[in-house]
Amino acid sequence: MRWRASISLTVGDGGPVSSIVESDHGSEGSAREWIERKLPRTRFPAWIPAARRRDGVELFGRVARGRIVPDQLIPTWEPEAAPVWHADRAGDQVQWRRCAADDR
Repeated sequence: MRWRASISLTVGDGGPVSSIVESDHGSEGSAREWIERKLPRTRFPAWIPAARRRDGVELFGRVARGRIVPDQLIPTWEPEAAPVWHADRAGDQVQWRRCAADDR
């Protein structure tokens, strides 16, 4: 069992989501600490113009439980159907909330 911490980007409510950085951890606490260190300092990718950032483009963190499936040419992440932690930036802090597995 692993916990995957990811920092992702979303465009508007219900818009596409793209992970920009991920890190796997042996515990939920370690994954949440990684998000708390990285998310407040994360900057938008250079390919997103400043004008677009005002159009509902958001950075957020997520911690999900799952496993690495090595049966393929490239090992893949298989999340569990369990609640996840969702993290929003609030200045230099992170605000956490528990969400259903399929929520962003």
